Amino acid sequence: MENQTATTPPVRERSGRREQNKAENRAALLKAARSVFAEIGFGAAGVRDIVRRTDLASGTFYNYFKDKEEIFEAVIAEMTTELLRRHRESRAKARTTEEFLRGHISVYIKFVAEDPEILAFGRQNITPIRMVMEKPDVQVLSRQLLDDARQAIANGILPDVDLGYLAAALSGVVFEVSVAMVARDPVDPAEAIEFATRLMIGGLDNLPRRCPGS
Repeated sequence: MENQTATTPPVRERSGRREQNKAENRAALLKAARSVFAEIGFGAAGVRDIVRRTDLASGTFYNYFKDKEEIFEAVIAEMTTELLRRHRESRAKARTTEEFLRGHISVYIKFVAEDPEILAFGRQNITPIRMVMEKPDVQVLSRQLLDDARQAIANGILPDVDLGYLAAALSGVVFEVSVAMVARDPVDPAEAIEFATRLMIGGLDNLPRRCPGS
């Protein structure tokens, strides 16, 4: 028993270091991938381009990702996690319809426009981004929007319109406006936010109200 007790801390320490190294390697690959995809785009990028941006051996990549498609999706998932956090904070503060919509739109547009690398990533990868929009890790954004919008309707912040259509329209408008925005030079996030917000506000009053109990 004494020997086992004596050896337990070093074993745990080694195990902890291994887990830390694995987490650091994965983070290094994700950081490198985001830079590569931002610079040359998903189509031109290869696994070798990503690994070259790290201090890792080439074979290490495949301990974490099976191909560039999987790491691209992981990069998007990482961005989605940060977006989700920002959206939750913004929508929780909304007290009016305009604050809810403008807050949602502003979070997404500013996220895309204010970080040069994310802006370049968006410009270079519009088509592959569209292809991963239905992935579970990205769909969490839509599910959270539905939940927050449902609560906002219950609180009288949003009008009682068709929730599914509202969330789809808001998501579609924000994404497509962001696509148009990143194609412009110079990029003007304030203009994009104002356009999308006014479009959504102007359209809401014309939507039919649901019948009670429907």
